[in-house]
Amino acid sequence: MTNRKVSDTTLILPSRYAASVDYYALLSSHRKVVIDTSTRFNKRQKETHRCTVADTHGVRSLTVPIEKPLTMTGASWSDIRISSHGEWWHVHWETFKSAYGRTPFFEYYADDFAPLFTSATPGMSVTEFNCRIDTLLRRFMLIDSEVIYGQAPDGDCIDMRNSPLPEYSASRPYYQVRALAQGFIPGLSAMDLLFNLGPEATLYLP
Repeated sequence: MTNRKVSDTTLILPSRYAASVDYYALLSSHRKVVIDTSTRFNKRQKETHRCTVADTHGVRSLTVPIEKPLTMTGASWSDIRISSHGEWWHVHWETFKSAYGRTPFFEYYADDFAPLFTSATPGMSVTEFNCRIDTLLRRFMLIDSEVIYGQAPDGDCIDMRNSPLPEYSASRPYYQVRALAQGFIPGLSAMDLLFNLGPEATLYLP
């Protein structure tokens, strides 16, 4: 736990798959956060089930395939199930291992994340999968904000569901294992921050 400056105004964020460093920088600066799992499904919102990492070839996007809902009328992201197409879980985990296997802390956390990348995950809702990864990331980055998953509340809130996130990591480079070869790459999944910095990730956040 760190002595962060935190806002008492409730923050509303969209559900994201292994969300970016910028997402967690914003999240950690609020005492209470609601991650809206009731947002209406829109197939063009790929960012809900896509994350960005960096491997030996540079930036790479990983997209979790989803099943088409039975009806498009009134379907929310919490209704959308993960597909088994292409054994994506194997591809994603192998990519994480390739991208971060030589970082200082990958082996320290890998056993906690690996169970989410198995054949047991298809059929889970997108928002449940995102929630499970988010819970691990916040635990390991020592983020103590109160986070609620569900419908966004009414009232005085900061709503970032449809707004671009502040580009925190672009202005504050942190250690990346391939920085000498590739330069610093901002805006990556918080997995990048965690695997490179480990427990010190919490000191990087505002």
